[in-house]
Amino acid sequence: MKGNRAIDKYLAQYSLRPGAPSELRQHWQHVMVVPCYDEAPDFLTTWQRIYQNTSLLIVLVLNRPDGSDHAVNEPVRAALETYPTATLGEGYFLSHLNDSCSVLWVDLDRLEGPTPANEGVGRARRVGCDLALALQHQGVIETHWIYSGDADAIWPADLFTTSWPDEASAVVVPFVHRFEEHHSHLSPDQETIATATELYELKLHHYVLQLQALDSPYGFHALGSSCLFSSVAYASVRGMPLRSAAEDFYLLNKLAKVAPVFCATGHGVTIAPRLSARVPFGTGPAVGKLLAVENIFHEPLFYDARCFNVVGRLCNLFSVWTETPAPNTLEQLISEFGPAVATDLHELLDQWEYLRAIAHIHRAGSTTIERKNHITTWLDGFRILKIIHLLRDRHYPNLSCLESLSDPSQWPVTHDGTPAGLLKAVHRHLGWFTPSA
Repeated sequence: MKGNRAIDKYLAQYSLRPGAPSELRQHWQHVMVVPCYDEAPDFLTTWQRIYQNTSLLIVLVLNRPDGSDHAVNEPVRAALETYPTATLGEGYFLSHLNDSCSVLWVDLDRLEGPTPANEGVGRARRVGCDLALALQHQGVIETHWIYSGDADAIWPADLFTTSWPDEASAVVVPFVHRFEEHHSHLSPDQETIATATELYELKLHHYVLQLQALDSPYGFHALGSSCLFSSVAYASVRGMPLRSAAEDFYLLNKLAKVAPVFCATGHGVTIAPRLSARVPFGTGPAVGKLLAVENIFHEPLFYDARCFNVVGRLCNLFSVWTETPAPNTLEQLISEFGPAVATDLHELLDQWEYLRAIAHIHRAGSTTIERKNHITTWLDGFRILKIIHLLRDRHYPNLSCLESLSDPSQWPVTHDGTPAGLLKAVHRHLGWFTPSA
């Protein structure tokens, strides 16, 4: 009942659903939300083939940023209309890919015009997820999970029938960037893109593994193309952030404060490596920057592990401070980290009014466990990332791939010293199944 009240409140006060589709008479077991901007329509035939026996409604949100070509999504519109399609209202259409899988496409461009630059893909995901939530609430969708995908990400059908932990606020699913062709058949350009993508993927893994080594509740991957979240948890954190990029990171950061984010193992989502300027940062732009440098193996890409060591020790100091608040925190910072690092940390923490937070946590938590939970809520994934960036910029610069591989202290896994071998070692450590090339 409490969960239903949270959803009722969200749908009534915060939901972002321009217009309204007519009532759907069909029912599906699962729902996945996919934003779509400037995509080739090939993904539709892939969905039609893979989900022949999967009761799945895909909410596809056509959008484009301000200043883009107004016809950029026309190929997808035309392809959708080749399937049996019904109009559900202004800007809403239902296309049946097969007897089991349908696409409810929302033409956000026709409903609202171009998306504001500062909202971008976050607005598209928000509209799609809010519509999915409403359909779940109406009983059109049977399960309470909202799957989040992308047009270039292929979810195996059996992931939709996997049982996920009820206590989780979200689930992050294994992923791999891979071209469809066998690696030996890739063109030189594809080989280069694949190598750059592999390095960037290792950068993502490095960050997650370091946080997991600290036993941080924020030690999970944050990719909008390979996660799902509970409808109640989604409503309780007031939905998808309206951001042009990193909307997945900010949503999962909020969800982790509600209930644990579960890290799945086994096989997962396959994402096509590609260059992309659809968002200001993320995998596509990062790969593009790597391809522009003279030698990607010399590019300073990986955080120095000393940054995470400082984060872990700082968390321990917070545990001490919240047990017995004291005014000499700067002295303790200097004693722990030395004057240079301590001064910079203190300046950042002071901007966040950390002494007030310490006093509040001390009062609010009646036990050590409760106070620790309050600490992880305050010193969240966003603030941890800000601290790491501060340390990177002023004290411990990023390392190149070669530097990171050659230093055993940089990785909490044993590897053979090559990027490919390291990636396999990371997958083994995470319990991920890597499909053969």
